[in-house]
Amino acid sequence: MKTKVCFKCNVEKSLNEFYAQPGMADGHLGKCKACTKRDVRKNYAKHREQYAEYERVRFQKPERKAYALEYQRRYRAANPEKYKARSIVHNVIRDGKLTRQSCEVCGDTESEAHHDDYSRPLEVRWLCFKHHRELHGQAPF
Repeated sequence: MKTKVCFKCNVEKSLNEFYAQPGMADGHLGKCKACTKRDVRKNYAKHREQYAEYERVRFQKPERKAYALEYQRRYRAANPEKYKARSIVHNVIRDGKLTRQSCEVCGDTESEAHHDDYSRPLEVRWLCFKHHRELHGQAPF
């Protein structure tokens, strides 16, 4: 298996740990995927307002709105149990039958409902955005 040293972290890794880049001699970027992702997150945080304005303008385009609606339709059709559970939680919160709690990890009052089992829609855990993303194995922005 071929390897390459990342110029950012100076760690030797296999080539599948690097993004493809046809312009490079070996066909892969000189920075590993982990370092590239970290740099992208830092850049996004540094220029957050610029990216937010870009997305606001982008979403006003009719083709983008149509794409978003079609994606939403496909997702709901593919995940009816998730959609139903989320709708139920939204409705009972709206009706005052369920109150939003603080994050069970950090106590943040800005929390989201997490379902461990979608077949039990009213059994939720309250997590802030960061801890909800971590639970699902996603890096928070």
